[in-house]
Amino acid sequence: MLDGGLVEEVAGLLAAGADRIGVPVYGIVAGLGVGGLAVALAAQSTFENLIGGLSLFADKAIRVGDFCRYGADLGTVESVGIRSTRIRGLDRTLTVIPNAALSKMPLVSLTLRDRLLIRTTISVRYETSPEQLRFLLVKIRELLLGHPRIHPEPARVRFVEFGSSSLNLEVFAYATTRDWEEFLGIREDLFLRIMDIVKQSGTAFAIPSQTLYFGRDNGLDACRTRAAETQVQSWRDEGRLPFPDFAPEQKDQLRGSLVYPPEGSPGSG
Repeated sequence: MLDGGLVEEVAGLLAAGADRIGVPVYGIVAGLGVGGLAVALAAQSTFENLIGGLSLFADKAIRVGDFCRYGADLGTVESVGIRSTRIRGLDRTLTVIPNAALSKMPLVSLTLRDRLLIRTTISVRYETSPEQLRFLLVKIRELLLGHPRIHPEPARVRFVEFGSSSLNLEVFAYATTRDWEEFLGIREDLFLRIMDIVKQSGTAFAIPSQTLYFGRDNGLDACRTRAAETQVQSWRDEGRLPFPDFAPEQKDQLRGSLVYPPEGSPGSG
């Protein structure tokens, strides 16, 4: 066996001898170095995609069938390969994303959510009295606690803002479903019931201040306004005014007390 130093000496002598007889040894070596560099650069993206795919598999950030948010877009994962991932967008287009790029994106698996968020702002007119507003808050809180498909914690509505042309109430609650279509039905039902409560209170949804009011505007319902204010006064007189929140026993009585789907729907009864 030749040691390393002797091998290097022999290789040097061979190279020098080949160069003297006209063989361009040094050019060949240089060419091999440039070629190796070119191959390495060409393979770099492949290695990045491979590593990106392995990180996706290891982290289990998304799986086939997941509905997810990738960057600013939404879609359903159809396949996760070694080099790329295929995602079907909401507009049904199929996007092929290199794993190296996908692994650098913010990825959110919406399929793994146990509940779906309902968050909206209710804007009512500035003519609404404080008692009407209290009536609204109480009735919507009763609705959130009584709805069997709304999770009780947290489920809230609060008077949050004096807007430029409205008094604003924020509703924040979770629907107890993972299915998007079912969620849309629950949210729709909740919004329709809120519309009924706004009408029952005698106030109305706000109209932007830049909109002109003509004779067609009926104004606020004076009869319902008095009824709502009388109800709030009754709660106050009886010591049952639920501000800042319901008493624990009231919450227990309200939870799941409503009927859903509403009466007359195919799934009711």
